[in-house]
Amino acid sequence: MSVPITRWLGLFVSFSLSVSDVSVSEAVAASPSLAFDFGNTAECREILTDDADQLYPNDKLVELKLRVSVHLLAGKIDDVEEIRIEIGDCDNRIRVESFLPNTRLESDFSEDVKVTKTVEHGKSLGASLGGESPVPLGDVVAHVLPSVNGGLSKREVVVKKLVLRAPQYAVVASGTIGQEHGVFFKLRASPQTTLEGSHELTVRFVVPKNWRGDSLQVCCYATGQEKFLWTKQQATWARTCAPLALYLAGDLEARIAAEQHMSQQSL
Repeated sequence: MSVPITRWLGLFVSFSLSVSDVSVSEAVAASPSLAFDFGNTAECREILTDDADQLYPNDKLVELKLRVSVHLLAGKIDDVEEIRIEIGDCDNRIRVESFLPNTRLESDFSEDVKVTKTVEHGKSLGASLGGESPVPLGDVVAHVLPSVNGGLSKREVVVKKLVLRAPQYAVVASGTIGQEHGVFFKLRASPQTTLEGSHELTVRFVVPKNWRGDSLQVCCYATGQEKFLWTKQQATWARTCAPLALYLAGDLEARIAAEQHMSQQSL
């Protein structure tokens, strides 16, 4: 008995939806869950050097050290391909002078790859002649087998040594954003490093001579490849953006103002 086409289509749609629901549920269950943490206030230490006085006679140089922690709540940290952290000035009053860590490359090999190739060339030539010649010695017939052998041989060995630079990839990529009013850091996992844990970032800013404090915006992202049905697509596993109030180290009034500013932001 044949099945009506409408019933067959209904069964097919129902089966497809069931497969999609299972696949989506598995993808969501396997997705990593992360949390970012950093303080809402931070002190900046003034850098006093002869070079800074000469390069910035009307400004001064201050250094920010920010600690960002990455906490894996669920899933596998290996599924996270990249952590991106952006630190930007809200009103473009200060400018980035330098930052750490800088872009860094690593390799899975401890040294360059050495390849040795041996090539042998050989050449030889040989010949031989043989026969019988009866010699009259009474009733004795002598069998003489004279032979002539000639040979020429030559063997050449060539050893080629090739040194290949070990392939490298970026575990840290960093640079400026917002016309040098901000900076970004891209952190990637490697066999020698992990993305989970605490990461210290250092940024030096050029600020006005009378600078005592400021406000920045810090954004953190965790990204990777998400499996959806039979394909993979880029996914953002976690995202956090929050303000950060800066104050000059040793300036108590600036510190209190920064803490009050952040208290008002949380209301």
